[in-house]
Amino acid sequence: MASQADVHVHSKYSDQPSEWFLRRLGAPESFTEPLEVYRKARERGMDFVTISDHDSIRGALEIAHLPGTFLSSEVTVSFPEDGCKIHLLVLGIDEAQHRLIQELRGNLYELRAYLRYENIVHSVAHTLFQVNDRLSVDHVEKLLLLFRRFEIVNGTRDPRAAVVLRTILDHLTPSMLAEMADRHGIDPGDQEPWAKLYTAGSDDHSGLYIASAFTRTPDAASVDEFLDHLRQGRHETGGSSGSSLQLARNFQSIAYRYYKERVLGSEGGGDLLDGLFARLLEGEMPSGFSRAEKIRQMASSFLRPRRKTMGGVDRSLVEDLARLASLGETEENGAPATGSGKTTERRCFEIASRIGHQLAFASFHKGLKHLRKGKLTESLQTLGSLGPVTLCMAPYLVSFHTQHKDEPLIQAVARHFPATRHLAAKGRKKAWFTDTLTDVNGVAKTVQTCARLAKEQGRELVVVTSLETAPPELDFPVKNFKPVGSFPLPEYEDQQLAFPPFLDVLEWCEREEIGEIVVSTPGPLGLAGALAAKLLGLELTGIYHTDFPLYVRHLTDSPFLEDFTWRYMRWFYERMERVYAPSRAYLANLEENGFAAETLRLLPRGVDTSLFRPERRDPGFWSRYGLGDAPKLLYVGRVSREKNLDQLLRSFVGLLESGRHADLVVVGDGPYLDELHGRYRRSEILFTGYLHGEELATAFASADLFVFPSTTDTFGNAVLEAQASGLAAVVSDRGGAQEIVGPPRSGRVVDVDAPGALTAVLAELLDSPDLRRELGARGLESARGASWQSLLDELWPVHREPVPEVEEAAEQPVAEIGHAIELAATF
Repeated sequence: MASQADVHVHSKYSDQPSEWFLRRLGAPESFTEPLEVYRKARERGMDFVTISDHDSIRGALEIAHLPGTFLSSEVTVSFPEDGCKIHLLVLGIDEAQHRLIQELRGNLYELRAYLRYENIVHSVAHTLFQVNDRLSVDHVEKLLLLFRRFEIVNGTRDPRAAVVLRTILDHLTPSMLAEMADRHGIDPGDQEPWAKLYTAGSDDHSGLYIASAFTRTPDAASVDEFLDHLRQGRHETGGSSGSSLQLARNFQSIAYRYYKERVLGSEGGGDLLDGLFARLLEGEMPSGFSRAEKIRQMASSFLRPRRKTMGGVDRSLVEDLARLASLGETEENGAPATGSGKTTERRCFEIASRIGHQLAFASFHKGLKHLRKGKLTESLQTLGSLGPVTLCMAPYLVSFHTQHKDEPLIQAVARHFPATRHLAAKGRKKAWFTDTLTDVNGVAKTVQTCARLAKEQGRELVVVTSLETAPPELDFPVKNFKPVGSFPLPEYEDQQLAFPPFLDVLEWCEREEIGEIVVSTPGPLGLAGALAAKLLGLELTGIYHTDFPLYVRHLTDSPFLEDFTWRYMRWFYERMERVYAPSRAYLANLEENGFAAETLRLLPRGVDTSLFRPERRDPGFWSRYGLGDAPKLLYVGRVSREKNLDQLLRSFVGLLESGRHADLVVVGDGPYLDELHGRYRRSEILFTGYLHGEELATAFASADLFVFPSTTDTFGNAVLEAQASGLAAVVSDRGGAQEIVGPPRSGRVVDVDAPGALTAVLAELLDSPDLRRELGARGLESARGASWQSLLDELWPVHREPVPEVEEAAEQPVAEIGHAIELAATF
């Protein structure tokens, strides 16, 4: 036989919220009536009941007349030397003791002495939780010296911090405590200060999870006997830790109760949506009809008069809301719903996510349409329709942030103690986010090549993308989040951008224990990855593959839009620990445009020399395309306006007009292909479309000279492939490709916009086969030293810089979650 009590639970008298979300609402931390706490605790198997409100015993006093109750409080206590605050559970106190505790709580050392003198049971609550963002490793050491009892299972909070703490406590030794005592000048005052005791409590604020965690003792016939077991250390933990989805339901419940009691007040009432959200958040259905009958009746009465005017999305939203409302308390919280295999929390999350994202995309799409028509005011007005989006998403954003905001402290503590150094990293798995995976470009090629290599070497890497149609089966792990919708990139109408389901991305990263996020593209999915990393406390690495400001200049000829793009790039990448660029020129360019120099790194690049090699040269290859024996100039890449192909084609025509014989082959596809093909209809100019694999490698090796006129590419992997195939290369003096050809000089770097310059260089190399071969040989030697392995090793270094000191994160929480809510509007 055993006795048990949830020793950490809140009522409506916990009315000073610490969470930003509730403070913005002006809501208390809890609306739970003390009698409701008592009733649910007893129903869920608790033999004794207490309420531990923040610095208050009013809730516990309201049920003090009921059998099996005792007074408790969660006390906010300060280190007097620096004001760092912690929470301390005090159990089994009386009113006089509570008053004195409140007087002493400004000085942790005095309060601790009083509690020991009075033999009051006390336990440090959620030890690694930052109450006022001042907690450090030194404070944790002092707590280990000062206190014997620690909360190890918290039914609201993610278990990571508790796992780290328990591992530390389980491995304390007399010598460790002696060293800490000498360092801090604190006498623990216990005979065996390294032997710690553990408690558990739900930390429930909503009434949903009361008794989900509890402290168990041997059988106790009375409250006094139960408390005596606690004093003597005869207790253990029961129940389980919480999760982000549970905490979000807590927030939803508190927010809705605030709306119901403080906004609707005595009038109550509301439309269908109010009723449906009420049933989601409260988990109750009105008596009388069955749940299914009531939902059908409500949905039918709402839809019938509106059916002709409602679109498909609107009808889908109402149906989803109806499904939300059908989740009630006939299913145990945290237990799988009948027949679904999913917990109530997960079902609520999935439907709330779907509703929130559909509403967000509808609002975004409407705003974008107004913006395209130049209606800026109307576009901004669409933000006013984001209220329901916030209702769906904010509790989850705040929950994920709250669960993970203390990651810098947890890592610092884990590194400090030998027993937990293996727990310092949040996870070994990396997630590489890219808006472009199946496209034909350098970004996709880099991601795919590294992912294959990582899999071959047993490194945990998942490529994350967002495609309407699941990508073809690839030989490396891929996670595809089906987009909520898609929209064309302005001024680049053939390029569709996916609108990803951000909450799903966030929840997946947490569930998969992702340790680092790598972002290759600053589009919607990259933005989702960056925000997920910040909310979850993950390492965040960015790769600057594409010079978007320069693209914008070419596409729009607008200095304002170019400057705006630079502002966005700085904002996007400044949140990252490391930013890689593929050339030294672009590292300098980024620094000149406001990127922090200490975060910038050179990105190694590689080439598959087993595929791209001179031995693939086939003298008859081009005859299949109707070309003769003239020297072949080759371009490989995307056929788009910003690649400067007009200049290449004009220069080539000039070459022909000078009397030279040659063919120009353009390999690739893109939005500019039809226009160029229509404009340059000559037998010496061939547009092959997209080639890949061995056919592409043979095309490279069977050409005589490679030409890459782009001024916007940050690298130009096709130049490296040309070198590996034995070709000399002619490249622009702007962009990253110029660094590939020299030194050692393996081609020509030319100002492609200077009149006649490109034509002159092409003529020189066409007239000099020996020079072409010499330059090609140098390029081949250079390409053989370019290894994809070096890129992978850069992303998986043996030693990486330590996580910044936790004190530097002191101002982060409120600001970051504010950013999170603002960014939620983007999704």
